[in-house]
Amino acid sequence: MYGMFMTSSEKKKPHSDSNSPQRNHAAGKKFVLVHLSDPHIACTSPVKKRDLLNKRLLGYLRWRLFRKKVHHDKILSILQEDLKSIRPDHIVVTGDLTHLGLPAEFKKAQMWLRSLGTPAQVAVVPGNHDAYVRSDWKQTFARWLDYMVSDPPYRHSAQVSGFDDLFPTLRVRGRIALIGVCSAHPSAPHLAIGTIGEPQLNKLETILKQTAAQGLFRIVAIHHPPLSGIESWRRRLTDARSLHSLVTRCGAELILHGHVHKAVHQTLNTPSGQTTVVVGATSASSSSPTHQSRACYYIYTLTASENAWEVHTDQRVYCPDAHRFIPGKEYADAKMPGRI
Repeated sequence: MYGMFMTSSEKKKPHSDSNSPQRNHAAGKKFVLVHLSDPHIACTSPVKKRDLLNKRLLGYLRWRLFRKKVHHDKILSILQEDLKSIRPDHIVVTGDLTHLGLPAEFKKAQMWLRSLGTPAQVAVVPGNHDAYVRSDWKQTFARWLDYMVSDPPYRHSAQVSGFDDLFPTLRVRGRIALIGVCSAHPSAPHLAIGTIGEPQLNKLETILKQTAAQGLFRIVAIHHPPLSGIESWRRRLTDARSLHSLVTRCGAELILHGHVHKAVHQTLNTPSGQTTVVVGATSASSSSPTHQSRACYYIYTLTASENAWEVHTDQRVYCPDAHRFIPGKEYADAKMPGRI
């Protein structure tokens, strides 16, 4: 359950773990968050015929005919090197780490996650490609469990054997609340839809209200876009309206997503006058000739002032000519009201 957000020992000393920098998030201090998505790590060479006797066959054919030419592991390696100069406080990966959801891909993606940082530094929410078909939990998502779980005080199940035991998740870093929402579920062929579901939405409402009462800056990470109209009907979030309504009622300062394979930057205005920034990242491994779909990631610098949060967003975009990531769009500072 999510009844209390600080134990008595946590109140006496600032949050600390072996992987998060010791920063005091009082007024004037900064928190640096990196957001990337959809690496689509493939491992198709050991694919057996029995692995393709389901929806995976279509995904395998698309990979061989199209996506293999676009997604490259070398871009992920270049991204990893680029991140060393950023030294973020935390990294969020919004799904589709694998392409076919094969156990071998989960193992390969696990190694990639370890190259980014430890579980306390990196948070993951799954995507529809990760949940392509129903599979053995121990051979797949269990490999990433440490990167998906909530901080120990906020876990609502000791034994995790599926998404229902896990999401929504909550990690608190200083005055920052990182909230993971799962929209990934197996779907029919030719569909890439996502669904949150009423039980998860109810838990999310509790988390948003309680973190708001704590005066935390709330960042929601989800794979599918939370707003209607960003994706087609067959790739949509089926309960986007319910999520929209929930955020309108309870608020959230920032929503991060992937799935669309193009850069998205929108705002959601609530009747109370609060603005929620919604950002979608491209595929982190994409060599697309289209600039808007080429590999990129985002850097959010969050600064607490006396009665508000200042948010500065920088985009880093892969440059195929230079074989490195270079500065992309830079979004003007946004001031969001909050209690520090």
